[in-house]
Amino acid sequence: MSVNQGQDHTSPLACSSAAHMMLLELDIPHEIRFVDIYAQPHVLLDDVVPFVDVNPKNAVPALRLDTGEVHTEIGVILQYIVDLKSHSSLLPRPGTQERYRVMEWLSYVGSDVHKTIGPLFHPHMPEVAKDIHRQNLHRRLSYIEAQLADRPYLTGENFTVADAYLFVMIGWAPYFKFDLTPYPNLSAFHARIASRPSFDLLMQGIAPALGRMRLPVFSGTTSP
Repeated sequence: MSVNQGQDHTSPLACSSAAHMMLLELDIPHEIRFVDIYAQPHVLLDDVVPFVDVNPKNAVPALRLDTGEVHTEIGVILQYIVDLKSHSSLLPRPGTQERYRVMEWLSYVGSDVHKTIGPLFHPHMPEVAKDIHRQNLHRRLSYIEAQLADRPYLTGENFTVADAYLFVMIGWAPYFKFDLTPYPNLSAFHARIASRPSFDLLMQGIAPALGRMRLPVFSGTTSP
């Protein structure tokens, strides 16, 4: 992906969907390359090329620019995408306290939420270990739930890249049976973002790729 038709490597149910959504939100010209992260080794869906050839970390997202340079890590890629459109309210301008607040949330979602949710969806994670992750996740989501009590988005009135990241992390209930019932403010937050046109476009875009991937099967409901 880039303004000059680079490539955004993403997987439909991964954190990389936040970057995909931001490209759609900002109407930035891009090419999407879907990665099957459930295949071993991970491969590009269109040509079955090992994804490690694109990103040696073997993880999505990977953003290949038209120069050939590749960026990785969702927090950095989200900032890069939005900085392509400097007028956007999705990320305040550099040097402002407002921007640092968004970056603070990006860090929290990445290190405290994402890394706690991920193991819950691993088909071979022992249940006793999942219980520990559920307890940790409950503490983190309870904190976010409280923050959303008097605001529609994480930093206030404006939807930002941090909201997109959190939205994707809690947003795949039809596939992973993640239960937001204990968190009404988070549930309203999720519904608010799901109503955005960019999310509708995202779902239209990932549907064909989902049909070509063998998703893991998770029994029961994941609830902290």
